[in-house]
Amino acid sequence: MLTHATTLRDLHTADREPLVQVRDAVKTYGPTKALSGVTLDVHSGEVFGVVGHNGAGKSTLMRVLSGLDAIDSGSVQINGVTRPFGNGFPGVRMAYQEGSLALELTVCENIYLSSHSWIPDRRWHGPAARRAARRLDEIFPGHGISPADYVDDLPLADRQMVEISRATIADDLSLLILDEPTESLSGSAVDHLYDYVRRLRAKGHAIILVSHRLREILSVCDRVAVMKDGAVVSTHAAGSVTEQDLFLAMGGEVVSDKEGVGARPTATDTARPVSVKVPMATVEGAATQIVARKGEVIGLAGIAGQGQQRVLDRLWCRNPDVEVSQALAYVPGDRQRSGILPIWDVARNLTITTLPKLGKNGIRDADKEASLVAEWVDRLKISGGANAAITGLSGGNQQKVIVARAFASDADTILLDDPFRGVDVHTKAELYQLIKSEARKGRTIVWYSSENSEMQHCDRAYVLRADRIAGELHGPQITDERIISLSFAEAREARA
Repeated sequence: MLTHATTLRDLHTADREPLVQVRDAVKTYGPTKALSGVTLDVHSGEVFGVVGHNGAGKSTLMRVLSGLDAIDSGSVQINGVTRPFGNGFPGVRMAYQEGSLALELTVCENIYLSSHSWIPDRRWHGPAARRAARRLDEIFPGHGISPADYVDDLPLADRQMVEISRATIADDLSLLILDEPTESLSGSAVDHLYDYVRRLRAKGHAIILVSHRLREILSVCDRVAVMKDGAVVSTHAAGSVTEQDLFLAMGGEVVSDKEGVGARPTATDTARPVSVKVPMATVEGAATQIVARKGEVIGLAGIAGQGQQRVLDRLWCRNPDVEVSQALAYVPGDRQRSGILPIWDVARNLTITTLPKLGKNGIRDADKEASLVAEWVDRLKISGGANAAITGLSGGNQQKVIVARAFASDADTILLDDPFRGVDVHTKAELYQLIKSEARKGRTIVWYSSENSEMQHCDRAYVLRADRIAGELHGPQITDERIISLSFAEAREARA
């Protein structure tokens, strides 16, 4: 049943011409039909959510709406305009999931590049810097980013803040598209962003929000469209559906995975050899350490930016103070910058770290390579196959290749740096099962995730706060509530 607020908003928009009208839109890339007849309306003054697994067509639809790609058939109308201009549909701006910033330029220079229509050509540095600082302050108070900072020097979360802020700097903004905007952001930055989205909605702007985080979708959106196989299969008032409803509408495969979480084996046998030791301190200042044993999946939990990635860096760089096996593999969270090799196909991306074991006396064995690639492409159901260009795959399939590269190696210990950021729930379920399977074979997994719910797949989880250990959770103790409690205990005590 619709809530009162949702009903009023539906009535308010029902008598207005939609800002965005898409009818039977079809888009193909070679043999792949990315959009197979999409029809939807988006009104001014609403937040419209779009959900679906990777490959469902979400990103392609957003590229069409932003004017980057043209459809093969059907129609798209935005603000009464049926064909995009040279820089897209008027009034439409998009913040991209993978980021579109020029890394070698400053924040100020990036703002000017995308906003030169609203910033004077002569003496543009001052106006661009002021716009950048003002918008960052407006959306993300306390961000700590300077317009003079080079984007390449910024951490991923800060780059995402700049990406989002840049997309909103337009004098004629009518539609803002946010494609997985919160995957790199901490909790407070997410709250600030959605506060700003609500302010935009109140001013009459339309916002399209694409996200795999269904709880966020339901909390901020007015309506939600579910995409599957390149089409919109259903549209719901956000107040009338649950996360489970949306899971089922997308396919429902993840339900059985969740039900099986409690049945996972736990690695508590202290007789197992230790694979990893990282000296740490508790929040009280006492000396302690992170320990991972052979066959364990160990989580690094807590608020983003509290030292989880520094633990992984210490292990990957084999700092003198840590103990770790010689055979290491690493799955980065920033797949575009640190993961994929864009000029190579799936096969070359997958085998690059395993070439030494696939040849003899420095000579490659093409048959062994092909066999290994075929095994992992089939095991992880990587779309496109071995010869597909890595850049032509969806984000989820690219991530599968990067994960396969690590697990196809001889590494005894696998380091995972928020590896499933921006990956759909179905792909995640497949990769969770892979992690558990490889751990049962004796591999040690050290896994950082910005999503607390993912930590429930671990045998143990260390909650970090300010580079210190706030607590250690075992098995069924690993819950959102406990992680949040340990993450914020210090703040609560200080207020008391």
